[in-house]
Amino acid sequence: MQQRDYENELTYHTHQQNGTEAEFHEAYEAAVDSVRADLGATHPLRIDGEAVETGDSFGVQSPGDFDLEIGEFAAGEAEEVEAAVDAASAAQPDWEAMEPEERTEFFTDAADLLRERKYEFAAALSLENGKNRTEAMADVDEAIDFLDFYSREFERTDGYRFDTGEPTPGQHTRNILRPYGVFGVIAPFNFPVAITMGMTAGALITGNTVVLKPASATPLVAHMYVDLLEDAGIPDGVINLVTGGGSDVGNPLVEHEDVAGVAFTGSRAVGLGIQETFSELGKRGPVIAELGGKNPVIVTDEADLDDAVEGVMKGAFSFSGQKCSATSRVYVDESLIDEFTDRLVAETEELTIGEPTAEDTFVSPLIDDSALEHYLEIAEKAREDGEVLTGGAEVEDDALPEGRYVEPTVVADIPHEHELATEEHFVPFLTVHPISDLEEGIEKSNDSEYGLCAGIFSEDESEVEQWFDEIESGMCYANRSQSATTGALVQAQPFGGWKFSGTTGKFAGGYWYLQQFMREQTQTRVE
Repeated sequence: MQQRDYENELTYHTHQQNGTEAEFHEAYEAAVDSVRADLGATHPLRIDGEAVETGDSFGVQSPGDFDLEIGEFAAGEAEEVEAAVDAASAAQPDWEAMEPEERTEFFTDAADLLRERKYEFAAALSLENGKNRTEAMADVDEAIDFLDFYSREFERTDGYRFDTGEPTPGQHTRNILRPYGVFGVIAPFNFPVAITMGMTAGALITGNTVVLKPASATPLVAHMYVDLLEDAGIPDGVINLVTGGGSDVGNPLVEHEDVAGVAFTGSRAVGLGIQETFSELGKRGPVIAELGGKNPVIVTDEADLDDAVEGVMKGAFSFSGQKCSATSRVYVDESLIDEFTDRLVAETEELTIGEPTAEDTFVSPLIDDSALEHYLEIAEKAREDGEVLTGGAEVEDDALPEGRYVEPTVVADIPHEHELATEEHFVPFLTVHPISDLEEGIEKSNDSEYGLCAGIFSEDESEVEQWFDEIESGMCYANRSQSATTGALVQAQPFGGWKFSGTTGKFAGGYWYLQQFMREQTQTRVE
């Protein structure tokens, strides 16, 4: 059954189709100037609709320009988490009592407001986390899609309420899903608009209330999101924003007795730690977590090399590999590997590494010092144990401001089982491996504890069908030159993974996502 009745936002793509890219760039650059003018402000916490100051704060600098101060942000601790959870708990019964269409109206209104402010959000995102302009806009577009699609689905199902009739005379029954209560939402730095809005909207639309902890590297756009919801009229206490470190805010939030569930996107270690904490505390609510990937691509001897090289390069090095969906290991038929690798290296060396807001930038700066240190460590390890074909160093360019700019890296002669080929790195780092046939490629692709995204390049339909049947991955892309493993669209390509790439098997942006934030209840009346 074909189902495609949802239209994604796709701002830049639409401008490309209409031949109006110049308008896109002009609007974005004007927004950058406007956002820059307001940077450096102090931002308190947001609890129960009020600004809350704390005794400590932390500053955020742009990863692409250390002289650019994003702002100063209040540092919360357990006391502020307690107040935020109390506010969310108090607000939850009235929030749940609203009719589905009444509750979703806040989010469709927020989506409309975000459309009006999309360039402002994209500009802030580029400055705060370093995404180039087209990827920043795609992040914002995805957030709009989440708000609209989840609202549509919740209304379409009448809030997952079903009248089940009279199973026996005198009894009337119905089956419903109800929210758990208060959700902690712990958001990542790499999609701080889309993933933050997607996780919080999933919890809120379904009748839960939220305490949001954004990544410490990207608190500004979280504040902008709360502003957006407040402008849409969301009641006080329904969403509360507590910024600060993981140990000071994240841990008390997860451990709080009145937090019924957690939505999290980030590292496997932290996500599994949240699950373990819930188990130890005897909590029965859900941990809805997306936990990364080690995403393989197979290039068979039936591949179109033009598509394969372009798809792998874009999948590996967009946003400097700081995506859980990034292409990180490639298995190439031995008859093509030399030509594929030579072309991949040549085209990778043509990529523009630059300031996030510059029009021609493709490769972005790394988010923080730990990412830079890790990049340099694994580049050195690759030189010791394999062959670095290109990259592996910081960028030396006096024309760039001081930031964390590094070269996209392609590595060969690394064994399949080597840590460089098995661990997620979250930097622009790709290993290339020879295979004798498709079967070996599938076997090695599946030989991983992760199962998020995977790709194949083959013009042989039987090979593609075999791969779809046998690959152990939540998201599977065949012959996708625009990006071998990244760039999922809400509704069309729900995002999530198998194995240690996720905890629920239900994917963001899909038809089964919202139900995770609810629990079932059967109601019977004797009449």
